[in-house]
This record gives sequence, C-alpha cells and structure tokens, in this order.
Amino acid sequence: MGKATKATKRFNRKYLKDELERRRKNKKGQELYKKRELKKSKRGDASGDTDSDQDQATGIDEVDDLADFAASTLGRKENLSKFMEADPENDSDAGNSTDSEDMAALLQEDEDDDDGSDDDADLSSGETGETDEDEDEEDVFKKELEAMKEKDPDFFKYMQQNDPASLKILEQNDEDSDEADSDAEMEADESGDDVASGAEVTVKMLNQWEREIKKDHSIKALKKLLLAFYAASHMDSERNEQSDAPYRIQGMSIFNKTVSTTIRAAPHAFAHHAPVVNGKVQAKGKVRVVQALLKSYMASLLELLRQMSDAAMIQYLIKECERVVVYFRSFARYTRELVKELLRQFGSASADDGVRISSLLALRQLAVGATGDVVDMALKGMYLTYVRHSSVKNMASLTTIQLMRNCGVELYGCDGGASYQHAFVYIRQLAIHLRNSMQLRSKESFRAIYNWQFVNSLAFWTEVLATYCGDRADDQPDLCATLESLVYPLVQIIMGVARLVPTAKYFPLRIHCIGLLLRLSSATGIYVPVLPLAIEILESPEFLGRRPVKSTLKPLPLDAHLKAPKEYEHTRVYLESVLESVFGILADTVAAQSVRIAFPEWVVPATLQLRRWRKRVGKSWTRFSKQLQGLLEKIDQSARLVQQNRTKLDFSPSNLTAANQFMSTTEPNSTPVGTYAASLRKVRAQQRALLLEAEAAE
Repeated sequence: MGKATKATKRFNRKYLKDELERRRKNKKGQELYKKRELKKSKRGDASGDTDSDQDQATGIDEVDDLADFAASTLGRKENLSKFMEADPENDSDAGNSTDSEDMAALLQEDEDDDDGSDDDADLSSGETGETDEDEDEEDVFKKELEAMKEKDPDFFKYMQQNDPASLKILEQNDEDSDEADSDAEMEADESGDDVASGAEVTVKMLNQWEREIKKDHSIKALKKLLLAFYAASHMDSERNEQSDAPYRIQGMSIFNKTVSTTIRAAPHAFAHHAPVVNGKVQAKGKVRVVQALLKSYMASLLELLRQMSDAAMIQYLIKECERVVVYFRSFARYTRELVKELLRQFGSASADDGVRISSLLALRQLAVGATGDVVDMALKGMYLTYVRHSSVKNMASLTTIQLMRNCGVELYGCDGGASYQHAFVYIRQLAIHLRNSMQLRSKESFRAIYNWQFVNSLAFWTEVLATYCGDRADDQPDLCATLESLVYPLVQIIMGVARLVPTAKYFPLRIHCIGLLLRLSSATGIYVPVLPLAIEILESPEFLGRRPVKSTLKPLPLDAHLKAPKEYEHTRVYLESVLESVFGILADTVAAQSVRIAFPEWVVPATLQLRRWRKRVGKSWTRFSKQLQGLLEKIDQSARLVQQNRTKLDFSPSNLTAANQFMSTTEPNSTPVGTYAASLRKVRAQQRALLLEAEAAE
C-alpha cells in the first residue's frame, strides 16, 4: 500500500468529516427532489394537464422530433440534444463542490510540496493524486488489528513472535501520526502571525503581498492574497463562510483595498504562472497548485458578483470576469456558473442598461471560441431570459425590452450552426402553438397566443432574421445563407397570428404584427403582402358600419397594448389612435417599394381601395381624410418618378437581373412618398418621447 501524502492526511484530519456530512445531505436532498418530481408527473398524467399558458407562449418546452430534424440539417445531433436538456438557470450539475471546498483545496496545496508535476501542461490535465480506496482498506485493516490486540491478546502475542511483518502497519500508523503533528507544528512556525486563525487583514499586509507578487511572482504571497479575497467576498454571504477563512476583513476601507489589490495583482500573477499559449492555458511548475489558485480566485469573484447591488461595481466585476474569461473556459464548472450569473445580471429587474451591455459583452467573449455546449447554453439562456422578462407594463418597459432584444441578436451572431438550431426549434414551437390555437378556437387557446411573451418571441426572431439576412448579410454571408430558409415560416406564423381573432378589440396586436412583417420585408428585400392586412382594418365595421362613441379618455398608446381596454372599445379616441398607426404603416409600406420597377402597377389596387374608403367615410374623419389625400398625392408623384426612369431603360422585362438593379442607387426615403413616411415616423417618435417623459414625471 502506498503511503498517504501530507495533503491527504491534512484533508482527512480537517475536512473529511464535514465533507461526508455534506454529501449525505446532498444525496438525501436529491432523493426528496426525485420523489417530488415523480409525484408531480403522476398528477399531471392523471389530470391530463398541459404546460402553463406562459410556457406555451414562449416555446420553452422542447420538441424532440423537431430537435432531431434541426440537428440532421447541420449534422450536430449530439450537440443539439445536449443543449435542449437543461435550463441554464436551473442547472443541477453546475458543480458538486462549494466555495468552502475551493478554500480547503487552496489551504491544502503547499508550494513546497514535491508531489506535484513540474512539467508544462494544459491546466485542465493536472493530476488529482491518489484515490482514497487503498487508504480506506488500510484503515479497516488497522482497526481489525487493534481490535484483535484488545480482545485476544494471546493470539496477538503469537502473531508478534511468528509473523511480525503483518503488524508493521500499526508501527507505521504511529510514525505517520507523529510526522503529521510535526508537520503541523512546522507549518505553524513557517506561517507566523499572518495565517493565524482569523488574522485581521491590514493595509501593510496587502501592500507587502502585492510587492512580492509583482516583483518575485511569489505563489506563497498570491495564496495569502487570495485567502484574504475569499474572506472579503464572503463578508455578506448567507452561509457566513468568512469564519472558516484564515483571514478576517474589518471595515469597508480594508474590504475595498483587498478587492482592488486582488483584482489588480492576481491576473498579473496568473499571466506568469499560467500563460495563455495559442488560446490554451499552460501552467508552469506545479499544475495542482496553479489550479487551486485559479479556482479560488474565480469562485471568490463570482461570489462577490452575486452579492453586489451597486450598478457601477457590478459592471467593474463583470469586466474583470471578461479579462480572465480564458481561465474560466478551462474549468467547465466555473464556465457554467459564469454563464448563469451573467444571465442573472442581464435579466435582473434592478439592472441598468450598462450592466446588461457588460453582461452581453462578457457572454459574447465567452461564447466565441468556446465548446458547443457553452455556446448552446449561452444562446438558450439569453433567449429564455429575454422571454421571461418581455412582459410590457408601460412605455418605459418597451425600451428595456428593445435593448434586451438587441443584445440577444448580437449574441446569435457568434455561431451560425447553433443559431440555426435554436431558431428552427423555437420558431417551429411557435407554429405548433398557433396551430393548436386555430384548431381549438377557445379562450384559453387564444390567450396562449395573444400575450406579450408570444409577440415578443416573434419580434426576437424577426430581428435576428432581419439583421443577419438583411442588414448584415454582406458581413456574414454564411450565416445569412443558413438562416434565410427560416424567413418564410416566420412570415406565415406572423400572418396567422394577425388574423387569428379579426375583431376591433385586437387591432393593436394586428398593428404589431404588421410592423414585424414590414421590418422583415424591408431588411431582407423579400416581398411580403402587408398592405391587405392594413386595409382590412380600414374596411372593418368599426369605420364603415358603426358610429364611434364619444369619450373624454386619454389617447391610447398602442405600442404598449395588445388589445383595447374595455372602456376604450368602440370609442372615437381609440379609433383615432388606430387610424394614426394604420396610415403610418401604409406610408412605410409604400415607401419601401417606391424604387421597384413595378411600383406604378403594384400600387394601383391599394390606391383604388384607399380612395373608395375616403369617399365613403371621409366626412366622419375629416383630419384623417386630409392626411390620406396627402399620402395619395405622394404615391402618384413617386409612381411618375418610376415611370420617368423606366423610359430610359434598354432591356426587356425578362431580364430579371437588370430589373432588380433598377434605381438601386436611389434610397427609398428620398422618393416623395419616402420623405412623407419619414416625416410621419418623426412625429410618432416625438409622441413616444412625450409619453416616456410623462410616465417618468408620474
């Protein structure tokens, strides 16, 4: 049997009992959790209940056959099945060890120990030492010999005379205990007053450690500094683990000094002891010592980030995590924990825009060059975090949701294959929920579609496709080619949602859907028939067959509503808000097509319907009748401009390539109808700004 190392003996003496107790509690908790989940599944099967409306609306439930189909498209089935298994915010496999274990590992690693490897090696390939199996057998044999000595002394004496070699293990045990005691005394003498139990950290100690780290690259000083950093990061911890640390932090000045010194000195030391070579971390000297130091630093940094509430401090810590993200990638456990914490900060209700942007930048850097599991976890977590926090309560929340959507779109540009898999699965799930609602035709099924989570999910994927298949198609052509096949199914889903309940109460939702279709069509250049959806609103009975009810209510901001409140139904103030939005959509739609070669013929049916509507109800809506007359005049001017340019052409209509290049140098906003549409957008932006100011004042 091999002789146990000093580190193993020290761990058995100080931490083994607590570790076994923790594992027993963890195992018992897992058993209770499995029992509860089993009961829930049985109750669900008995009652035949499905998921909640919110889960239906967001597409959180996974569909295995769709996942297999998406994986077969790109040949990454094994990666897709992994990322669809777990929610990053409820990851039970985030790691089997705790921060206290990281501190224990840091304490038991001795830089003067000769058992570690001296070769340069990848940080993730360090040796873990001997197993405990042989040591357990040795302990059992020792106990049996000691029991025999007490119960049967005659036989024990016989063994001493005839087989003394079998009893040498007892003598070795006595020698090991004496050696352990002497080692403990020697360590206490070497450490001096600095590592005394609960020693108070001072500015002098911090300055001395920093000098030794920067000048001599001292691992011993780095270890002491990280132990002080551990104590600082656990000052306000609910587990109150600072009492277990060898150092004590007293006062905010010492706390700030400890944090700033560690964040300033630790990366400098790691760059020397664990340099990055070709994107991989290489540990100089003893791998196990450097691993323990890195783990302690990352665990303390994450714990400190969890406890902070000040936005400036959170941004500072996130940027520090971004600096050492290459070290996080070397440890799967801390990579998962960092992703979870960044997503938590990104979706926090108290977070400001700076924190969300910093979280996005750190997530993006972590995902670039990482393994497929990390990319999938980041993409899935970003989408689910966005959906969970996409409920619109007022005009101010629209700005926050727009920022989160833009951040998610940026992250989905990291990996084209993973982005396609996520987009395919979630867009298909939205289609399944819409199909179920169209088949059931019940209030509950309609409610699963007509909510902010579902609509903002459509807006998210619309922005992803419009960005990478339109705005940035030239920058990332491969990603554009991968995602372009999803444009058609998304358009069909949005049109189905718009026409699901064609009543006046849900005009705001239809206007939202038309805006999504217009954004997708304008960015990608793919023609989408948007005008019929807008004209259907004008030809509804609310405008043609019923007189509106007079009301003194405030104008209704349609951007923050999916349906009209009951007190606004059939009122003139509500219908005026609808007309303003519809005329803005009509102008934007016509302006987007105003440089196409077929524009004069394409616009004829729409102008006939608009003139007929103005003739029938123009007297009841005088202000909007004049506005519509101005729009029709701008449309005629744009049509004449296109006809003038067509007279100069020298190719036939069969030449589609040349036809697509018609007026390619002319911006749609520079045409007469484009200028008119831009003025209407400016007016709407000013109205939105006034509403935001009014809400802030309240």
